[in-house]
Amino acid sequence: MYTPEQIQQLITAGCVEEFYNDRYWRRLSKEIIKENHGECLMCKVEHRLTAATLVHHVRHLKDYPELAYSRTYTDDNGEEQMQLMPLCHDCHERVHERGLYARHTGYTNDEKW
Repeated sequence: MYTPEQIQQLITAGCVEEFYNDRYWRRLSKEIIKENHGECLMCKVEHRLTAATLVHHVRHLKDYPELAYSRTYTDDNGEEQMQLMPLCHDCHERVHERGLYARHTGYTNDEKW
């Protein structure tokens, strides 16, 4: 199990995959998925049943390394919120605005094929 300081060092060094490959994190993420019946919570909200394949840090790891293993966090209103959320790959890409869900940069190309 990594300390918040060690996680920050991994982030700074560009080696955050070491955290995600750590035995403790893998075990915890499997527990989170199992506790949520293997379902992607974002799909569930949209009334779709999709298998969760990973666990997302709601308060992102790079900004909140102290919440790396925390199941919940306290929001600005003092309410407890879910910190570790099971998601499918597509929803995780959407949350991070990657791949097909990347934000449009404003660049357009008038070239027609």
